[in-house]
Amino acid sequence: MAHLTDMEELLATIPQANIRDYMRESMSCYMAGAYRGSIVLSYIALFDDLLVKLGELSRVNAAAKSVYDDAFKKKNDQDVYENFLIDQLTSKSLLSGLDGAFLTTLRILRNKSAHPSGHKPSAEEARFIFFETISRFLSRAILSTTQLVDELIKRLSNSNFFPSLDIGEIEKIATEETLNLHDDALPQLVAKLTASALSADKNISANAQRFLLGLAKGSNLVAAKAIQTKILEAKVDDTAYSDIVIQLLSANGKLFLGLSSVCIGRIRSVISKSIEALASSSSETKLIHPANALSSIAIELPDGELLRLFRAELEKLIEKRPYSQNTISLVAQNKATLSAIYFPELLSDAGSSSFSIANSFANVVDSLDSSLSKLLSEEECFQLIVAMSKAADGGAWSSAALEATKYSTVPLIRSSALSYISANKPLVEKYLVREIRFQESSDKFVDSFLTDKV
Repeated sequence: MAHLTDMEELLATIPQANIRDYMRESMSCYMAGAYRGSIVLSYIALFDDLLVKLGELSRVNAAAKSVYDDAFKKKNDQDVYENFLIDQLTSKSLLSGLDGAFLTTLRILRNKSAHPSGHKPSAEEARFIFFETISRFLSRAILSTTQLVDELIKRLSNSNFFPSLDIGEIEKIATEETLNLHDDALPQLVAKLTASALSADKNISANAQRFLLGLAKGSNLVAAKAIQTKILEAKVDDTAYSDIVIQLLSANGKLFLGLSSVCIGRIRSVISKSIEALASSSSETKLIHPANALSSIAIELPDGELLRLFRAELEKLIEKRPYSQNTISLVAQNKATLSAIYFPELLSDAGSSSFSIANSFANVVDSLDSSLSKLLSEEECFQLIVAMSKAADGGAWSSAALEATKYSTVPLIRSSALSYISANKPLVEKYLVREIRFQESSDKFVDSFLTDKV
């Protein structure tokens, strides 16, 4: 015997209120032992629902429109239309073979139940019809598989398919375009988008990639699983898909979860090569930036896992682009594990004996003042200023220019350094002797290097 709570929960999955009312009556009949009535009401609800969904599909599919127009006319003329609808939906592949077989079974049981045939419906029959009607049809979106997917793929050639490049807008469009698509059709859509992503037609290629990103960004678990299976697992070893792989992971780090160890190793290689290819002109706001992929993945991983899985790639990124806001954000996001790698690199650059390295740091540090002051401790801010003074003593002219202004162009870093000096004078004086051979007091250091002259 079915439990009332099970049937109530199933009813809640039906989006259309009028269809849900039919099925509630069907449930009431079942609970009262009126199994004949339960089957007949399920039958009525199902075919009404099929016709409504076929009407939706007919807006974009010529085959569906032809079937809908004929079936709707038969219904309005009070002709029997159910057999016609089953035959047409199945023959035109608007239904799967299994779904078509269920409709035939339902039609037979309904006819036996509704007419004096001597058949007495059982509880098992009524329960089977109730559950299958809802789970297979009423709770799902448009019944189509290949037709609606093919219509979407055809439209990828339209240059205005995605009028905005904002990932949020792309997600909204992808969600809306698949709103009436059966979940069972999503893997097929992902497969066809994956193939279209490498199309020679630029519009098709760009729109297919954006569609995949929109699906990745969205919350549909079936689409996410299809992306994992058909792209991340199946295509990551194909360099033609490397950029797409990085963008998908940037869009949704959850896609990284559950991947095989082999796939993870290949993703590491893709990210590593992407870091190697980074140039100063690389846009930091785009999903193609490897730091965005690492940041997105990091959000989904337990503490320490990012460093365990991607240590070599993180070290490479920090070494190559230490002043990138993306790198700084990634380190800040994972401060407990990445600071120990990042700060030594920063300190080494600030106090480098190589003029080009020291000057490069000095030339950008003012633009990093806010982000670094939030990331670094007071002690690290102090050490950074000492390192720049060391480079200035060595002849790095940009570092010397910073020192000459008493580090006024990095006021937040300077303020943190002053706070540390004030609270740790003995330690500061030992550090100054060791690093820059400054033999005088910490107060003298502050007066000489960190106090603006009036």
